[in-house]
Amino acid sequence: MKKTVLIMIFSILINNMIFSASSSLYEQDFSVKVIVPSTESKLVTSPQPFEKELTSVELTKKMGNGINLGNTLEAFRGYNQSTKRNASSYETLWGQPEAQPRHFEGFARAGFKSVRIPIAWTNMMDYEHGNFTIESEMLDRVEEVVNMALDAGLYVIINDHWDGGWWGLFGSADKSHREMAVKMYKSMWLQIANRFKHYSDKLIFEGGNEEHGDGFNLETVFSNKKKGILTENQKYDCANQVNQCFVDVIRSTGSNNQYRFLLIPGFNTDIDKTSHQSRFVMPKDSATNKLMISVHYYTPSDYCILSEDASWAKVKMNWGSDNEKKVMATNFEKMKEFVDKGYGVVIGEYGVALTKNYKKKDGTVEWLSCVLENCDKFNYCPMLWDCSSLFSRTGRVGFKEPDVAAIYINRD
Repeated sequence: MKKTVLIMIFSILINNMIFSASSSLYEQDFSVKVIVPSTESKLVTSPQPFEKELTSVELTKKMGNGINLGNTLEAFRGYNQSTKRNASSYETLWGQPEAQPRHFEGFARAGFKSVRIPIAWTNMMDYEHGNFTIESEMLDRVEEVVNMALDAGLYVIINDHWDGGWWGLFGSADKSHREMAVKMYKSMWLQIANRFKHYSDKLIFEGGNEEHGDGFNLETVFSNKKKGILTENQKYDCANQVNQCFVDVIRSTGSNNQYRFLLIPGFNTDIDKTSHQSRFVMPKDSATNKLMISVHYYTPSDYCILSEDASWAKVKMNWGSDNEKKVMATNFEKMKEFVDKGYGVVIGEYGVALTKNYKKKDGTVEWLSCVLENCDKFNYCPMLWDCSSLFSRTGRVGFKEPDVAAIYINRD
């Protein structure tokens, strides 16, 4: 009996190990089958026109300058909170107004040609209790918002954005949690893909936000305040497998999703950890020239991210020296390797935080202009991160200050 108990304990321990500490592989089965309810659109029931010969590099030119609908549809409900509220009510949780047609019309008037709509799908998915079905009201609301943007003439990117950090399940020491992550990710994207399968090439799917990397080790609602256990190499391998899963799931749903443009998150969406990096591998695709790569740009971080001093750095209040401009140009050039290989590059987020008194920092206009100039030079699509700080979505919709507005309205 004692021997049997020891064998059982040993088996459980082995079952919950991902791999040895020296392994660079993320050993999880992504081939698991999932069953999801029918989620097809009642608004778009047959394939819309789609430029099948258009390449992802050509698409980035058509997308022009973009902006994020920040802190709105990705505002998270909180763990174990209700998934049964009115779908649009979640959009105000982080201080932004509900998405409205006039917001997207304002983006278009300001010179933007594309919009990124971050989304927290688990606001109406009770995954904490093992239910991976997205409530139909959530899909309906996202579709409504997507159509607001399309009606304004914008290209649209939708993703799953932080979403309470459920992504940490991928790096859990518990095998059942890793299995849950795979099933949840596949279920989520099957439902999203089926809802939008007939939409035109003006709708782009993005496989995540900044989670593909360190986000796999985030604490989760299930982890008892413990972080994941993946090594750096294992996080890279996991990112590669998640990205491949994303492409395969979308392509499997047919209609226009056979050749929809797909935006692949770089590792941590970090330029240095994504470019010239043998550990990061773009997924294989049955479609030709339809993949894009996303990275974010907040450099220098003490200038772009901080509004006041923090434990890790003192806030930097100005930017614009020749050396600082040179550093930016060097950073942007690193992503050129992807364009050379036929992948469109999207700078999915960039921006400069306001001061603690809600004022622009010295050099903000110059920093923004330099980002756009580098994107023009290398043929990237930049997406400004904004949460009504520079661009107001309450009262009069538009840029608050004319010097910032001039950067965008004067660009093609």
